[in-house]
Amino acid sequence: MAVLALVVAVEVLAVVVFGSITAVRYPLWSIVDEGAHFDNIAYIAEHGSLPVLGKTLANEQVLAIAQGVYPRHTTIDPRTDGLGGLSYEAFQPPLYYLVATPVYFLSGNYHTKAILLRFFGLFLLLVAIALLARLSRLVLRERWLAGLAGGLLVLLMPGFVVRMVTISNMALAVPILIATVTELWIAWQRASPRRLVAAGILVGCSVLTDLYLAELVPVLLAVTISILVRRRTRRDVMWSATGGALAALLVLPWVVFNEVEYGALTAGNLVKAEQTPIINPDHLRHTVSQLPGLTVQNLFHPLMPQEWGAALASHALLSYLASTFEVLLVPAALVLALALGRRLFTTGYWILILPWLGNVVICWYVQIGQQWQGLVARYTYPSLAVLGLFVVAAALSFTRSVKPVVATIATSTLFLVGLWVHLLPAIRTS
Repeated sequence: MAVLALVVAVEVLAVVVFGSITAVRYPLWSIVDEGAHFDNIAYIAEHGSLPVLGKTLANEQVLAIAQGVYPRHTTIDPRTDGLGGLSYEAFQPPLYYLVATPVYFLSGNYHTKAILLRFFGLFLLLVAIALLARLSRLVLRERWLAGLAGGLLVLLMPGFVVRMVTISNMALAVPILIATVTELWIAWQRASPRRLVAAGILVGCSVLTDLYLAELVPVLLAVTISILVRRRTRRDVMWSATGGALAALLVLPWVVFNEVEYGALTAGNLVKAEQTPIINPDHLRHTVSQLPGLTVQNLFHPLMPQEWGAALASHALLSYLASTFEVLLVPAALVLALALGRRLFTTGYWILILPWLGNVVICWYVQIGQQWQGLVARYTYPSLAVLGLFVVAAALSFTRSVKPVVATIATSTLFLVGLWVHLLPAIRTS
């Protein structure tokens, strides 16, 4: 346990150090839509209402920072700047932006506002670590440090830290998913319909944070059914129904807003109309036959940030170690799930892996059903930390000794710290 405690301490310290360096040194704005996410916060803070996709223009200070002229005025006219002149992330669910608004008011300088919001993302990452520790204690009890250390490997990945620290709704999606899975675990373990009320509220808040977290809806439904199979009184059914009803009620105001503004449950069609000329100008169609290859190519390789994809191209050893690390995450989780057989369900570990599987299904739907770029590794990040805990829990169920798992986690931690040190020069001062 002493070794595991040391490993966890190193992992948490590394998250804080490398997250802080990224927050301060990473250029404003990250190419992965950071400025557009800041737009949403700025509009809510300054107008007291949600931005409207296709109507709300990009914030002038955001454009000035992007142009490198802030605090002087931008020379960009947002009305003639195409997609870059619009608040093009305005279709996102609003909860993260509402929660982040108080941080926006902590400074009058827009550059400082952005840096503070990045540190808010780092704070939420630390909250996610605390929530993961709680979930690990519930799942693994006296061996909980091993589960936490395994989950922290995911939270320490360069791709994960960069996405949590740069401004986006991902920062809230990760801790809220872990909190939701924890409530679902408690409800299942105790066969408690009353816990489904809290779980339902968290599922509603999850969907209000990130639409990909709709993956939690079938998990809530599955846990509800498993409880009602054991407890079928009228009161139990009422508690269970209350959880689902509260989830729907929380999402309803945003759905009504979308119906009023866009005539649809979401602004998905308008997003496609705005962004297709840039993302898919040749109107290439995605087919079902492409799904297996794209899934392995993209979702099985979550280690690096999307914008640093070529950072290891000239480093054979680091590339090999990176591939080995990724094999120990997603492929290992699938193999272990199959190896567990019935124990996957009797232990409750299915609650830990089902969010990720649901996430993949949603990515497939977006890719094929919506003909959009859905198979992107960062979209699965919220469910990956829980998947890391699942890998450790499943592995421990096959061995009496914790030493092989501890050795693997410790070695992986050293690799990630070394990888971060190698990548630091890639973070350019803004």
